[in-house]
Amino acid sequence: MNFNDNHLLKALVDTAPIGICILNSDGFIAELANEKFLQIAGRREEDLIGKSYWETFSEVREQFEDILCHVVSNNKAYHADQVPMILIRNDKQEPIYVTFVYAPMVDLDGKVHKVAIWVQENTKEVMEREKDTALNTAMKIDRDRLHDYFLQAPVGISVMTGENLLIEFVNPNYQAMLPGRSLVGRPFFESLPEIVDTDIAQALTDVFKTGLPVSFRDRLVAISKEEDGPTTDRYFDFSYVPRFDSNGQVDGVFNFAFEVTAFVHSRRKAQQESNNMLQILDMLPASVVVIRGFDLVVEMINDSNLAYWKKTREEVVGKPFLEILPDLADQPFASQLRQVMKTGQVIDVKESPVIFTNADGTMRETYVDYTYQPLSDLDGNRNGVLVMSFEITDRVHARKLLEQYANELAETNELLAQSESRFKFLIQEAPVAIGVLQGKTLIVETANEKILEVWGKTREIVGLPLASALPELDGQPFLEILDDVFATREPFYANEIPALLEHGGTLKQLFFNVVYQPIFDQHDNVSDIVIVAVDVTEQVNSRKALEISEQHFRKLSDLVPVKISNALPNGEVTFFNQGWLDFSGLSFEDLRDFGYFQMIHPDEVENFQQGLLQASKTGVPFISEMRFKNKDGQYIWHINVASPVLDAQGELIMWVGSTTDIQSIKEEEQRKNDFIGMVSHELKTPLTSLNGYLQILQLKLKQDDGLAFAEHALERSLKQVRLMTSLTNGFLNVSRLESGKMHIEKSTFDLRGLFKETCDEYRILFPNNKITSKFSDEEIPVYADRQKIAQVFNNLIGNAVKYSPAASDIWVTVEQIGTRARVMVSDQGIGIKQEDLSRLFERYYRVGDTTVSGFGIGLYLSMEIIERHGGKIWAESELGKGSKFFFELNIYQN
Repeated sequence: MNFNDNHLLKALVDTAPIGICILNSDGFIAELANEKFLQIAGRREEDLIGKSYWETFSEVREQFEDILCHVVSNNKAYHADQVPMILIRNDKQEPIYVTFVYAPMVDLDGKVHKVAIWVQENTKEVMEREKDTALNTAMKIDRDRLHDYFLQAPVGISVMTGENLLIEFVNPNYQAMLPGRSLVGRPFFESLPEIVDTDIAQALTDVFKTGLPVSFRDRLVAISKEEDGPTTDRYFDFSYVPRFDSNGQVDGVFNFAFEVTAFVHSRRKAQQESNNMLQILDMLPASVVVIRGFDLVVEMINDSNLAYWKKTREEVVGKPFLEILPDLADQPFASQLRQVMKTGQVIDVKESPVIFTNADGTMRETYVDYTYQPLSDLDGNRNGVLVMSFEITDRVHARKLLEQYANELAETNELLAQSESRFKFLIQEAPVAIGVLQGKTLIVETANEKILEVWGKTREIVGLPLASALPELDGQPFLEILDDVFATREPFYANEIPALLEHGGTLKQLFFNVVYQPIFDQHDNVSDIVIVAVDVTEQVNSRKALEISEQHFRKLSDLVPVKISNALPNGEVTFFNQGWLDFSGLSFEDLRDFGYFQMIHPDEVENFQQGLLQASKTGVPFISEMRFKNKDGQYIWHINVASPVLDAQGELIMWVGSTTDIQSIKEEEQRKNDFIGMVSHELKTPLTSLNGYLQILQLKLKQDDGLAFAEHALERSLKQVRLMTSLTNGFLNVSRLESGKMHIEKSTFDLRGLFKETCDEYRILFPNNKITSKFSDEEIPVYADRQKIAQVFNNLIGNAVKYSPAASDIWVTVEQIGTRARVMVSDQGIGIKQEDLSRLFERYYRVGDTTVSGFGIGLYLSMEIIERHGGKIWAESELGKGSKFFFELNIYQN
């Protein structure tokens, strides 16, 4: 359509009281313009008609081209009131104000094919307004908007003005950190006297004087929430940023603060638990290497250090330090290592630069904190160094980047001019991820580089709904949470919330600490949501790895046959392994509350406490034998090793306890001592008797009646010799049995006949006792070692005689029961307690209250002989009513 052909329309346009220009929508070619438009534009008709609109008005193209394109693409008119611009009119650059409308014109298909521009110049009216009133009004609007943003910001903000730093503004989050204090209208150091005479106060003063910002991270501040209240240790991240007036002079300071006490405590607790576990297992998260000798030969190195050096274990262990890393020869490390070995003094260096040469010739600059600790050999000669280091390259770079951000923030602060643009600029340059979502459709209005990096997106998503910008959020809770923030008007806070975000075409699980803060418009309606996010994926993954390592350690410590414990320097126990819990019969909490010292035998508490005190001073473990009470109330002997763990400054940071049960060793030692005493006594008695008889015999032989006495003396002497022989054979049999040299020579014989012979011999030897025997009428054949079975029977008959009163009855029964031959020896002796019955056949065990001589080896040998024949042996008894001893052997089947 050619507007010049429509005379009526052209007449209306030409006579209109406002400027009118018609453009086509393809290339914005001007097709029609009235005189009023040409007058306002300061252009001739031939300079405009038939040409591109932006070719004619190139000086305002950047200002309005996007708007005009938006009108065409969205088919929506755009109205602007009293817009300032710089226009070249009549070949002269002029500042003017215009009110204009970009109105889309559609064809029959509803498609925009023309744009009508209606314009009216307002320069005269605007210029005639009082400039001061306009300026003050604009400043007030901007100040109010900035004030609103500060009030709703998710961090604490305060504004101080003048040399005395009078607090003129605090937002709710700042006041919430100090709820019991009156802040506004008071000088900063008057409202917070705890800060006076600290480096924080000096830093704040320097910011006002120099105009350079300063930041603190995880800063410990002893401060009270209330006026004149007791101070508590709290941690903050905060920055002091200078505020400049129109002349570029500092007239105040912004304070941005966020309390991180809970995060610091949580992080430190996790670090403490990790340190405890790694100390016990000798698995440190630090890079560790042990270097020996003047040539600095690497003796040991952990995986963390290998990764940092980018070497394999084969390339490192057993080789000199400078041969492994020759590019460090011009750096101070080799001389420092030799200095530590020479002087024994610890070297502790922070943020040391370490420069490596890569294989491709490029340089790799890193930063480490490291400690060189001298090591000595068994003779106390220093011959090595323990190197512990932490790579802190990322931290140093982050700090430098933060300092750069702070400096850039200060440099650009003057350009912000207390307006909304200033606040948006702060968002863009903030070192944390910040974004602004507009309206219920969650249009991405603002997104700084940090949040784009977190989201894995480019700036192309700005202007899109969040659901379109991040389609992977479908099925995740975030869109619903944001809707709730709109509906409830309440902010949302979350720590370590997981999210699946697409980075480079791959979904990655990341973890964030986030704040969704609603922003309210002038009608108190939620208009926007500010998102503040901190990527904590590395911390979460590290903590989970530590938790897995701790679980591994706890399972490992529960498997070892040693009781392991862990305690703080003040004695508070932080860990008992399963061995302690089983021993005490208590849960961890009950055992911890019951008290470690309550389990120690009272006689050993004082010595243990003194040993701990000495160990804490010297760093040498305290080793002692001591008794602990078990769940049955019995005190059990243990070897206890209390090992102090010291930090690099020699300060005690925890105790590690290793406690081993030695009760059986103690009991065996006691039995050995008792046995030696018994052997000495039992061997001395027959020797003394034998010696006496021989001396008397020698004297009698010189007298007339010597022959009569000799027969009696020799009979007694032979009896003592037989006794010593029996004792000696018993010891030899025990020795042979334990060394595996006792041989069983089996043959077939009648068990009944063997015992008849033995009973007849014992009736002669012990005529004072009545030995009654009962044997089967038929032969009882067995396949066994006849001599060894006779030894067992002799032992049982001998014990019956020893433990029975004179002239008492002893019964012997030999009978066949099924396929087994059973032998029973019964007496009317002193009997045996029930608690002693189960231990009768133990080596060297004797009933404690007996006065009968013996070594406790006869029944032990008897049990071994019978069991080696495939039989069994046992006893039945009741104290004061005699005893019955049984053994069974298999009947020989031809």
